[in-house]
Amino acid sequence: VETFGPRTGTVTFFAMARGAQDDGIDVTAMEMTKWFDTNYHYIVPEFDPTTSFRLASTKPLDEYLEAREAGIETVPVLVGPLSYLLIGKGFDADGALDHGYDRLALLPALLDVYAEMLGRLRDAGAQWVQFDEPVLVQDRSSEELAALQTAYETLSSQSGETSLLVTTYFGDVDEAYPTLSNLPVEAIGLDFHRGLRNADLVREHGLPDGKSLVAGVVDGRNIWINDHAASLELLGSLGALVGAERLVVSTSCSLIHAPIEIGREDRLDDELKSWLAFANQKVDEVA
Repeated sequence: VETFGPRTGTVTFFAMARGAQDDGIDVTAMEMTKWFDTNYHYIVPEFDPTTSFRLASTKPLDEYLEAREAGIETVPVLVGPLSYLLIGKGFDADGALDHGYDRLALLPALLDVYAEMLGRLRDAGAQWVQFDEPVLVQDRSSEELAALQTAYETLSSQSGETSLLVTTYFGDVDEAYPTLSNLPVEAIGLDFHRGLRNADLVREHGLPDGKSLVAGVVDGRNIWINDHAASLELLGSLGALVGAERLVVSTSCSLIHAPIEIGREDRLDDELKSWLAFANQKVDEVA
């Protein structure tokens, strides 16, 4: 952003995605790569020894307030600080790619900005804020898990009456589960569709008292109807482990991966339509 001085917002976003060659500026587009194992892509964050952080947008707060004015209490969702750093790439002082760049060294400065946004959401009255940490389904080092603990100790100290949810998706959390489940937050979220071992992790390690489990039993990535019998059986076993009052039914991930409404498909065979569930139908399945 600083490369463009006051030219921020939409112009900068387009330059990040497509590059820019005008007014003496010559920058290439940033790298775009797959979002984990989906067919969606993201622009890869770039870090170097001069990197600093600031709050460049109030979009999460603005959209929360807009929804609340319409009578809807939403849960603002932010990419978690650990995932933000670990899905990025580092460069040395000469601009060369540095595979050994210590991205975790940036965490304290980054947390200042996360705490600022969380504070604004807290002061606005947000009941919950969700942090997505999908990198926890990958192999993580002890240093990275320690950084996860530090991050949410910091954010929890700034949350006030706002409850925090740290959620994962696209697989099992494996060795990260003990750290994840003991974070000082009010709830954790697990993918029980692709995460075939997550139920065993809950069974083996339990869930600390007073913490809720957001169970992703409706697949957010496909277009097929849910197997309610299988989901209810799984929820029953999870409820027996953690207590039904601490169990929250959810989708396995965001519903951005599915089309919106099956009812608009007026050229499909009726039998085929009966097998399908798009985003709106998946919300109904959760309910």
